[in-house]
Amino acid sequence: MAFESLKASQKEAVKILQNSEKNQRLSHAYIFEGEAGTKKFETALFFASLLLCKAEEKPCGQCHQCRRIQHHTHPNVYLIRPAKRMVVKDDIQGLQNEFNKTALEDGAKIYIISEADTMNPYAANALLKFLEEPHDDIYGILLVKDSQKLLPTIRSRSQTIKFHSLPENQIYESLIEQGFEPQLARLSAAIHRTADSAEAFLSLPNIYDLIDVTTTLYEDLSAQNSLIIRFEKEIFDVIKTTEDYQTLLDIMMHYQKDLIYGKMNHHKSIIFEDQQATMETILSQKSKAMLLEELQMMLDVKHHLNFYINERLAFDNLLLALERRIDHG
Repeated sequence: MAFESLKASQKEAVKILQNSEKNQRLSHAYIFEGEAGTKKFETALFFASLLLCKAEEKPCGQCHQCRRIQHHTHPNVYLIRPAKRMVVKDDIQGLQNEFNKTALEDGAKIYIISEADTMNPYAANALLKFLEEPHDDIYGILLVKDSQKLLPTIRSRSQTIKFHSLPENQIYESLIEQGFEPQLARLSAAIHRTADSAEAFLSLPNIYDLIDVTTTLYEDLSAQNSLIIRFEKEIFDVIKTTEDYQTLLDIMMHYQKDLIYGKMNHHKSIIFEDQQATMETILSQKSKAMLLEELQMMLDVKHHLNFYINERLAFDNLLLALERRIDHG
């Protein structure tokens, strides 16, 4: 496990846990709150390793205890991952039964509940009873997106730790490590705030088609060709759903931002570096104010897409506006 990477990406959360362990001021339950992809589960395993590692500098990530935790085989670490759409009472009872066994090893016992904010009332009440009678060396970690969905009485007996979106450069580095091309990694890292969502974006079956649509539209714009005709003849079949339109607009907005960076001579910020010739032509046709207004139009269309009965009409209106906004002066 890359603990150093974890410490860099969730520095505040890791520091809180380290200080709590060092000063022996541990809570019996923690709520890790943050979006998917913010390394809540990895931090939970880090915390378990912090409590069970035998090394002088802990957690070492290499000892027998740490390796078993990483591979989810340590008997003192109990994981609950809802098999259905929610955590149910049987999941909590399974936890209680497991921790009542005498075969557990010496040392702290840690349970980690993924998607704890999906607990149904029976599971929540069963967990509450468990929390109301805290046992020495038993520590719970509830992984949630929204802590407000937990019972107030569970929240009051737990310490909440916030998990923040990852910095863009760390998402980029994570994507590069997975073998994605640098330009695609930069694009996805600029759009998304978690490594999981950035990876999912680049794994879309039509992502390359949508990127090609974007570059084709801007190439036609630079040549002052009809965007509507191009879309109708060659592109429309690529766009199937509202989500496709949303994704296409995300990509177009970052191309548009590249144009604005070009106008401001911030060339190091440009993602679509292979589009230099096209961008230079467009930049000769449009002012910075015009480019900014067009970016706002894209944002407005994206925001209102879910309310349009006809997504195609909304997008056609955007393309027509882009075509007509040529600064001939």
